[in-house]
Amino acid sequence: MDRKASDQIKAFLDFAEECRELNAMARSGVAEEDKRHQDLIHAIEFEENPDRIAQIGMRIHQNRVERRVYKDLFEVTDPVVQFTQDSQNKKALDQMRQLLGKVRKVEKYHENRVYIPRIKEGNSHGQEDSE
Repeated sequence: MDRKASDQIKAFLDFAEECRELNAMARSGVAEEDKRHQDLIHAIEFEENPDRIAQIGMRIHQNRVERRVYKDLFEVTDPVVQFTQDSQNKKALDQMRQLLGKVRKVEKYHENRVYIPRIKEGNSHGQEDSE
């Protein structure tokens, strides 16, 4: 194992949390771009200058590209969020957090472990030193 077990458990828990945060941000981004789209459509509706309409059209294009980025991110992260919100899986994630603490405790013990030899080296007969 190249990485500690605790690092791998933590990476998964961090991934689940990051998906939750990205999902909320993406949902908000889609909603904002939808509102911007409506503003731009209304701007075209009331604009008479063809050059200005073309500029607004380019802004609509940019708006749709931005919205697509947010929507794709939402669609990718949503299954993970739904998974973490399921009551059974929520319980499993809570148990993983407890597991993380237990594994870290064992890893810390291993880092600070010291062995005290029972037989002193240099004894010619392999017997314990009775001094």
